[in-house]
Order: sequence, then C-alpha cells, then structure tokens
Amino acid sequence: MSPARAQVVCFAVLTVLGLAFAATAPGYGVLAEQGRIGPGFLPLVGGLALAGFSAALLVAQLRDRPPADDDGAADDGAGVDDFGRSRAQRARILRRVLVLLPAAVLAVPLLGMVVSFAALVLVISVWLEGRRLAESLLLSAAAGAAIHAVFAVALQVPLPTGLLGS
Repeated sequence: MSPARAQVVCFAVLTVLGLAFAATAPGYGVLAEQGRIGPGFLPLVGGLALAGFSAALLVAQLRDRPPADDDGAADDGAGVDDFGRSRAQRARILRRVLVLLPAAVLAVPLLGMVVSFAALVLVISVWLEGRRLAESLLLSAAAGAAIHAVFAVALQVPLPTGLLGS
C-alpha cells in the first residue's frame, strides 16, 4: 500500500473512530445534575474533534493526491515536512498512533485517565518523534498535569483513577 493510500485509510478510520466515540457518549451522560458536565462529555467532545480533524485531513489528502504516472502508479513525491520526514515516515507514524490510542484507552481502567494519556504522550514523544527522554518526561508530565487541571479541577469531571487511585 502506498503511503498516500495508507494516510487516506488512516484518516478514514480515525474519522469513523471519532464518530463512534461521540455516538456512545450520551450513554454515559453528557450533562449531569444541575447542568454539570458528565462522564460522557469528554468522549463527545474528543470524538467530535477527532472526527472533524480527521475528516478535514482526509478531504485534504484526497484533494492533493499526486497524479498517476503512465504506468498507473501514483507519484507520492519525496516531499518532506519541516522535520525532514517523508510521506512514508509520516504515514508510518500515523499508523502507530492509530494503534497506540486504543491501547491508552484500554489502559485507563488500570492506570487511570491522567497516567494513561501522559504515558501515551511519553511513548509518542520518545518512540515516534525521537525526542530525548528528559524532554519527553517533562512534556508527558505537563500533559498529565494539563489533563488533570482542565478536567478534574476546572470542570470538576471525575476522572477514572484506575487501580492506582483505589
């Protein structure tokens, strides 16, 4: 599968996954008593954001598809991004994130929401982005603190704490 086709498939899957999260959110209760945010708020907003951004990237990818050569093969070009990554490398990273995200969600009952997603940021930063461990640990801790501050403190949404919080 060509890198361009892989990106189209990944963006389509992420769009469907985001819509699925958003569709299941009302079952958890988007709003709780007295108009407070309920446990379904995060899957609704996150799912809609994931679906919206993925759909936009899917449309952009389909619009900017490289022209086919005489032999019918698409010329995916050697275009590199600002970090020097080729289309193939970006597609590989996207596929890995597509696997890591459900793994982080599955880890929530064990590790809790904050630790799970901080670990996701750490793995993406070190493994996929190739950043130094110290820098990645700082970024991961900041992401975990931001998730806690926004949802648990500011919005007062009870986050799953997993076995660590029991």
